Amino acid sequence: MDNPLSKLLNLYKSRNFVRAEKEYLNITKKVKPNHELLNLYGVILFQLKKYDQAIIQLKKSIEINPNYYQGYNSLGNIFFKKNDFNEALEAYQKAIDLKFDYYEAYYNIGNVHLKLRKIDKALENYNLSTKYNSSYLPAIKSKVDIHYNFKNHKLALEEIQNYLSIEPDSASMYHKRGDIFVEINNLDLALQSYEKAQILNPDKPFLIGSIQLTKNKMCIWSDFFEIKKYIQDKIIKQEKASPPYTVTTVYDSPQIQFECAKVWQNEYKLKYKKNFSLKKKTSKKIKLGFFSADFRVHAMGHLMVGMLELHDKSQFELYGFYFGPKIQSSDILHKRIFKCFDKFIDISLMSDLEALNLCRDLEIDIAIDFMCHTGDYNRFNLFLERLAPIQINFLGYPGTSGSNNLDYIVADKILIEPDEQKFYSEKIIYLPDTYQPNENDKKISNTKVKKENFGLPEDKFIFCCFNSHQKINPIIFDAWIYILNNTENSVLWLLKDNKFSQDNLKLLIKKNGINQNRLIFAENLKIEDHLQRIQFADLFLDTFPYNAHTTCSDALRVGIPVLTLKGNSFASRVAASLLNTIKLNELITTNIEDYKKLAIKIYNEKVYLGEIKKKIAINKKNSNLFKAEIYTKNIERAYKKVYQNYLEGIKPQNLKL
Repeated sequence: MDNPLSKLLNLYKSRNFVRAEKEYLNITKKVKPNHELLNLYGVILFQLKKYDQAIIQLKKSIEINPNYYQGYNSLGNIFFKKNDFNEALEAYQKAIDLKFDYYEAYYNIGNVHLKLRKIDKALENYNLSTKYNSSYLPAIKSKVDIHYNFKNHKLALEEIQNYLSIEPDSASMYHKRGDIFVEINNLDLALQSYEKAQILNPDKPFLIGSIQLTKNKMCIWSDFFEIKKYIQDKIIKQEKASPPYTVTTVYDSPQIQFECAKVWQNEYKLKYKKNFSLKKKTSKKIKLGFFSADFRVHAMGHLMVGMLELHDKSQFELYGFYFGPKIQSSDILHKRIFKCFDKFIDISLMSDLEALNLCRDLEIDIAIDFMCHTGDYNRFNLFLERLAPIQINFLGYPGTSGSNNLDYIVADKILIEPDEQKFYSEKIIYLPDTYQPNENDKKISNTKVKKENFGLPEDKFIFCCFNSHQKINPIIFDAWIYILNNTENSVLWLLKDNKFSQDNLKLLIKKNGINQNRLIFAENLKIEDHLQRIQFADLFLDTFPYNAHTTCSDALRVGIPVLTLKGNSFASRVAASLLNTIKLNELITTNIEDYKKLAIKIYNEKVYLGEIKKKIAINKKNSNLFKAEIYTKNIERAYKKVYQNYLEGIKPQNLKL
């Protein structure tokens, strides 16, 4: 390599592209450019985003040396950047025609197909890339990402192992491996992976939040308060400490949740927003676009279906945008939800740009995010790009998005008090009853069952909680232990979540001098079977600071009292919102001591418990908690009002119905 090329290459490697461009111009005054110099100059121009000039130089390079496969590859990279995908594929293919084992070109072809959401072709070319260079990490990483995004957990783990065998100090890959193990409930392996990532990179963004959530799922609380304090300090400093969902399960603070959500949403890279502006128009029918991975058998699916079925089709057009797992043919709930929409579109395999263009072409008036910062499947970035002139955070996530691109959040007067509005990036739509939609009726199994079918004693008072175990923490569990110690003839009936939490909770019970047989774990059942069995419970003990949501309304539906501890955050007030709607405010406590005392009082006073159950039966009929028609009319009033405000040029503002 001659000296001019060497000097220019050094400037390129140090990413000093402006100086490199000037250096090239100096070189060409002394030396006639060869194909390598022209190629390097084209790549420098590419880095400076002078794409058209770069194409000219690269074509000159190829003219001088038609067999210069690197030149074709560089040319393909520029076309790819310009979204000229056919030109890019043609250039990459020419590079491969000249060098059949050119692994970088195969990788680049894979990137084009990935951009076009031709996943099989993308994988085919990534595999060809690693066939000719088994140590080529970019191709391995791309395979990991594809398999992970499409929940092919086994293949993703295999590719991660390939990556780590070459690059054993990759904290990112250990973090990703931990995420996969969490999804398949191999929590011990998840924790091992996260802790390895932490050793390699103690400051890796959001890693400590993943560690905390995993330990909480397993009910490992030895350092619960230390980690909690550490994460809170980082959030206050606006550092990348934790995903927002984890924070809602641990911190009863709308301010902490707001700061965390702002940091999290800043991680999304906007790509397309600057190229688009929404047209203001008046629609005969307001077009509602609902975005979710939960149009299926899922807690959110059960909540939303009654409302969706009752929307007034003379005033609204409903569009469902789905991006969840493959729907099972036996999923009856999905079939009900599917029928609600004027148009149902699976956008799982669409690129962000395709999904954005589709939604904009359909001229959706109000885009509704049923997910926000929850779920393994998430397309929150679409809302940051602006799918519609009005965007609403609704139902899926009990807190703020942290983004000004979500205009409203659906809530009620219990969930968000006036002096807390400053902790929400959205304006508040205050519904008159509860924020949570529900069906009028749910199917309840009529199969004859007995307590013994579920391992329950016939003659004991049954406390229960069917919340997932990341919602249980040492504070609330200590309260449950206190309650059990003061109610000798009782048991605690919990959901069987994972073997680690089950073992750890049993150990804690035993350590506190309580017979382990008083802790009973329930298998996961279909909703109709669960609604039948939960009727054997006497009192539902809520978690804090993340309350029961669907599990609370399910309990109330079948007449089981729910004792809750109301806090300061959205997530810690959901049960209070539901109880307030059904006029059972006597079951809402505001401190842990009152929570314990009331549980013991209900245990001791059977007449009082009977009165509460009678009140639930009466108020269930008279209140609006399970009146989907009234709920739907209220949310429709909200949609019409925010849409009218938009047409009149009124900026989003808090709305009380």
